[in-house]
Amino acid sequence: MTDTADTDHQSWYSTWLPRVAATTTVVLIFWFGGRWVFESTSEFILTLVLAVFIAFAMLPAVEYLTGRGWKRGSAAGVTMVAGVVIILVFLLAITNVLAQQVGDLIKDLPRMVDTAVIWVNDTFAVELDLDTLNFEMQDAANYVSGLGSDFVGVISGVTGSVVGVIFQALTIGLFVYYILSDWPSLRTTILHRLRPDQQEVADTVVEISIEKVGGWVYSRGALAALSAVYHFVVFLAIGLPYPLALALWVGVISQFIPSIGTYLAGAVPIAVALVSGDSLDALWVLIAITVYQQIENYLISPRITANTMDLHPAVAFGAAIVGGSLLGGLGAVLALPVAAALTAIADLYGTHHEVIESERFESPEAYEERMREVDEEKTRKKYEHRRRWLRPWKHTDSDHADSDVGSE
Repeated sequence: MTDTADTDHQSWYSTWLPRVAATTTVVLIFWFGGRWVFESTSEFILTLVLAVFIAFAMLPAVEYLTGRGWKRGSAAGVTMVAGVVIILVFLLAITNVLAQQVGDLIKDLPRMVDTAVIWVNDTFAVELDLDTLNFEMQDAANYVSGLGSDFVGVISGVTGSVVGVIFQALTIGLFVYYILSDWPSLRTTILHRLRPDQQEVADTVVEISIEKVGGWVYSRGALAALSAVYHFVVFLAIGLPYPLALALWVGVISQFIPSIGTYLAGAVPIAVALVSGDSLDALWVLIAITVYQQIENYLISPRITANTMDLHPAVAFGAAIVGGSLLGGLGAVLALPVAAALTAIADLYGTHHEVIESERFESPEAYEERMREVDEEKTRKKYEHRRRWLRPWKHTDSDHADSDVGSE
C-alpha cells in the first residue's frame, strides 16, 4: 500500500513538474522576448502611430481631391506639401520673433536694470549701487553673447541629432504617403483577413477614427485661422512688434495644445509688449485675448466643433494628462482625437439602458428645463423692474403735455 502511494507520488512529480517547468520557461521567454522586442522597436512603433494619425488627418482632403478627378498620388502629394508649408511658415515666424526678442532683451537689459533700481530706491528708500549692478549685468550680457558666438560649435555638436530628426521626419512622410496614395488597396488587404461581420465592425471603427481625427484637425485649423486673423488685426492696431508672427503663435498654440494652450498663447504677446516698454499695450493685449476667448467659447467654437469632436471637457483633460504621461507633449495632443474616436466607438457598440428616475438626483433634461425656467423668471423680473422705473417718467411727460394743452 505504501509502495503504491510512493509510486503515485513519484509519477505526479515526474509528470507535472516538467510540464510546469516547461510552461514557466516558455512564459518567461515570451515575456522577456516580447519586452525586448517592444523596447527595441518602440521608436518605430511611435513613428508608425504618428504616420497613421497624420494620414487619417489628411485622408478627408485626399478623398475630396480624388472626388474632383485628381489622381490619388497627386492628391496625396499636394496635401502633404500644403501641410509641410503651413508648419514651416509657423516655425520660421516664431523663430524670427524669438531671436529678435532675445537679442533686444539682451541689449536693453542694462537700461531696464537702471530703471528698476531707481524705482526701488525711490519707493523703498534704499541705496542700491547702480555701477555694481551694471557691471554684473554687463558680465551676464557678455556671457550670453559668448554663448551666441559659440553657436556654430553647438550646432556642429548636435548635427547627429538633427540628421536623426530629419530621417525620422522623412520616414513618417514616406509612411503617410503610402497610406494616403494606396489606401483603398490597404483597406482591402486588411478586410480580406476578416469575416464579413468582422469586416463591417472594422470598417466602421476605421471610418469613425478618420472622421474624428480629420474633424479635430480641420476644426482646430479653422479656429486657429480665425484666431490668427483677429489677433493680427488687434496687434497691428495696438502697434505691437511682429504682429503676424505673434498672431500665428496665439492661433496655433491656443488651439492645438490642450488645457494650458490658451495661457501659453497669451503669455508671449503680453511679454513682448512688456519688453517693448509699454505696459498699457500689454493691458490692451490681455483685454483683446480675453474678449476673443469668450467670443470663441460661446459663439464660434460650438458651431465649428459641434459635428467634429463631441468630447466632454473632463474627458479631454484626463485624456491629455494620460497622453502626456505616455508620450510627452505629442501624446497630449494626439490624445484628444483618440479619446473622441474611442468615445464614439463605445457609444456605437456599447449597451445602453434606460435610466431610472431618482428623487435624490436630477436628470440632465430636468436640470436644463429648470435652468430655462429660472432664466425666463429673471428676464421677466428684469422687464417688470424696467417698466416700474420708466413709469414715473411717462407720467411726467404726460403731465407736461396736459399742461401745455391747458395753457393753449
